[in-house]
Amino acid sequence: QLKLEDYKDRLKRGEALNQDQLEAVEKYDEVVHNLEFAKELQKTFSGLSQDLLKAQRKAQRRESLLKLEAEKKKLRTILQVQYVLQNFTQEHVQKDFKGGVNGAIYLPSKELDYLISFAKLTCPERNENL
Repeated sequence: QLKLEDYKDRLKRGEALNQDQLEAVEKYDEVVHNLEFAKELQKTFSGLSQDLLKAQRKAQRRESLLKLEAEKKKLRTILQVQYVLQNFTQEHVQKDFKGGVNGAIYLPSKELDYLISFAKLTCPERNENL
């Protein structure tokens, strides 16, 4: 653009320009218009890029929250299963299942022993002093 302005000034002062320089001066307004258009286009692309980055960050946050909720749900399920299994290690619960009383279904001793063994393997013992 500066070169074109220089050609334009030289032409106004009456200096002779070669054919290429004259053609460039004739297209000065078109070049300026194209430059302005390019600047506007660049601003538009920049804005779109920022919008895309914001949308990506928002999607990542949403995905992180969904993963966190899924992990919480898994942990809740694990803790519930551990709680049920730990109850099988209590004497009065074992009696209820051996006799099928107090709302418990009847479990043969062998199956109850399997559940008790499984509970001892999968559920850590709690230290009541902590």
